[in-house]
Amino acid sequence: MISLQLCIILFAINTSPQNIFIDRYTLMPPLGNIKSICATPLNVFAISDNYLLIFDKPSLNLEKSIDFDGDIELVGYDQQSNDLWITSSSSVIRFTIATYSIRGYPITDDIERIGIGLDYVYLDGSKNYSLNKRTGELKYITSFPGDLTWSKRTTDEDIKAYSFLTPYYYFDDLNETQAPFTKFYISAIFDDGIDLYVGTHGYGLLRYNKVSWLKDRIVYGPLDKRIKKVKQVGDKIAFISNLGISYLEDTDKAWKYQRFTHQIADVLFQDNNFIVSFENLISRTHGGVLITISNMDNNILCLGSDDTLVYIGTSSGLYKMYQGTSEVLPFGPYKFAVHSVYPMNNEIFIGGETGFFKYDKANNKWTKELGFGVKHIVELNKTLYLLASNNQIIQYKKMKQNLDPDTSWVLLPYFNIYDIASDEEVIYCASYAGIYYFEPETDAYRVVYNLPRIKFDHVFVLNDNIIAVSSKNIYSLPIKYRD
Repeated sequence: MISLQLCIILFAINTSPQNIFIDRYTLMPPLGNIKSICATPLNVFAISDNYLLIFDKPSLNLEKSIDFDGDIELVGYDQQSNDLWITSSSSVIRFTIATYSIRGYPITDDIERIGIGLDYVYLDGSKNYSLNKRTGELKYITSFPGDLTWSKRTTDEDIKAYSFLTPYYYFDDLNETQAPFTKFYISAIFDDGIDLYVGTHGYGLLRYNKVSWLKDRIVYGPLDKRIKKVKQVGDKIAFISNLGISYLEDTDKAWKYQRFTHQIADVLFQDNNFIVSFENLISRTHGGVLITISNMDNNILCLGSDDTLVYIGTSSGLYKMYQGTSEVLPFGPYKFAVHSVYPMNNEIFIGGETGFFKYDKANNKWTKELGFGVKHIVELNKTLYLLASNNQIIQYKKMKQNLDPDTSWVLLPYFNIYDIASDEEVIYCASYAGIYYFEPETDAYRVVYNLPRIKFDHVFVLNDNIIAVSSKNIYSLPIKYRD
């Protein structure tokens, strides 16, 4: 019979992924407060907020991230057993690197440092402890042996021992921020003899070569965990949060970002600059400078563009603006909120609170196609898929020739869908119970088994990866693991 104590040890620690070793997806954590770092010949490990981050050591690519449900503080490497020892608010956690297995040993002290020996792990808190690695027995001790490898919280004295880190904080590059003098302080360091690893509060992870002083920097996630809006623009996915815009062009490369002092509502990418909206203003960035283009009468809800025009959806209608100019012109239906704009070569489609509209460029004519409120539009195989305001999907087929008007659209089977995306085969659906995909050939929904069955707010496809966004985490799953 399993004892109560063993049950506590096995089940007291909750993490995401739940099955770390076999789950195919990767969590994308925000740039947080890096509190502790250690390294092996193959990997660099860092604690950022409540995440354990695992980097490939030569490239500094993020290989895996694990989200703990409680505060974690320190990480130390046990060379004898190839384990990590991690302190949390209620336990000491043993993390086996080879299998990603986790075991926790309850302790209610605030641990200042971890000492790793041959047979025991030593814990320095308000009292001194030894933890038997083999049995898990925890004992009070009066003093520590001398031959230990210690992992401890980084102090100002530790940081100032490396004069080449002066002034001991970082600034964003001028083209990355509207607040160029914001300081990002060093929060953790780890010296492996050849390289010095530097963790920061909100600036990412850096590695210095102690001989040449050359440094590498990894931006491993978005600026903020509190994502307000996510949008795919061309080959980029933009994540808009209170701190600014974070964006991905390739899931195998580092994130890029632009910090703003304003609360951005929507974004377009043009060359190396952004067009952004906040409240009723449209602005363009030029390096680190924000230049106001136009001041609208109503709040801006969405932006779209083609080769010549920027389309502006507001709370009272649609407007257009020729690229490179600042004059905004009324365009199309008005006096209702426009939530989505989808320009095409010969037509423009817009979704709003009162219906779905089409503009025929050749005839300069607007028509109301559907009487459903529409908030998002995607395309697959010359068919549009519309996410209605009631969270249903409408399959709109009028783009195809010789269709009977009564069969130009189909309301697909209902379940709560909050966002849709497409690749060359299927329509992905972010739902209240996971990510599903709709196969037009079979008219059937299938679940993406290798993602959690939780509520997702957004879904996208980027470089053969499914990017799924929940209120807690951003998930990346290769499409080859969809089934």
